[in-house]
Amino acid sequence: MTDLTLTRSPVKYEDLYLRVALCLIASHILIVYGEKLSTFEMMLLEQYYYAVLSSALIAFIIFSIIRWINIKLDNRFPWKEMPLQRVAMQFFCGLMLPAVGVFLMVAIYFKIRGYDILRTNYLRYDFMVVLMQLILINLYYVAYYFYERWSHAEKILSKLTISEQDPASAVRETFTVNKATGNLILHIDEIAYFFRDGESNYVRTGTGEDYFINSALDEVQQQLPNDKFFRANRQLIVHRQALKGFDLLAYGKLEANLAPAFKGEVVISQKRARDFKLWLEK
Repeated sequence: MTDLTLTRSPVKYEDLYLRVALCLIASHILIVYGEKLSTFEMMLLEQYYYAVLSSALIAFIIFSIIRWINIKLDNRFPWKEMPLQRVAMQFFCGLMLPAVGVFLMVAIYFKIRGYDILRTNYLRYDFMVVLMQLILINLYYVAYYFYERWSHAEKILSKLTISEQDPASAVRETFTVNKATGNLILHIDEIAYFFRDGESNYVRTGTGEDYFINSALDEVQQQLPNDKFFRANRQLIVHRQALKGFDLLAYGKLEANLAPAFKGEVVISQKRARDFKLWLEK
């Protein structure tokens, strides 16, 4: 079966272009909100573009800070494991702190231009719009997070379904081989072993007949029941019923005795010898 990584991967929030576009749109709304002039008339004024760009810069900074805050909160207060703490931290770090930050940056901007922010209508009108935008940004990142989690889960389920339906990854009961002009179906219990000879792979039956197979031995091994077959070495996969005994060799190696006989020595390395003995005891 396909090896699937089920561990939780962090959400990256790859939304740079969307952030830029939303900041420009939000800045435009903020500038024209409450003005007596029409949008077209506002766009004819040079001051409009200075105001939009400066406001968009502040919005982008705040937007990016909220994104960074969400990445940190995802690591420290994940939604699934700590929902109540996350809601509280989202409200405080994702909404209240950015709101204070916006106010301070706008106050500095007003101060540079010679205005006292407390003597303007900013807190009465514009700041309410800013708060609404901050709430929407937080809701956007919360929705982004859960959408990414749902999408990740869908991909995993899709891979699991494909893996389960993939015949190449399932345990097989039969193998089809070529015999003269026809095909022969061999049950796995009729097979003594699979082996490699030169550059080709073959299956040998319990009666000693050999048939060519197209599959690599690694692929064949994945399709065989582990309780019946053992990978003796790189050249051989042995059925339990073909094994008639084994001899001890130097350095902890083993030599398996097969029937029907194999043309060469069937040596099992020291590294695999322990697994071989455990397999025999099953």
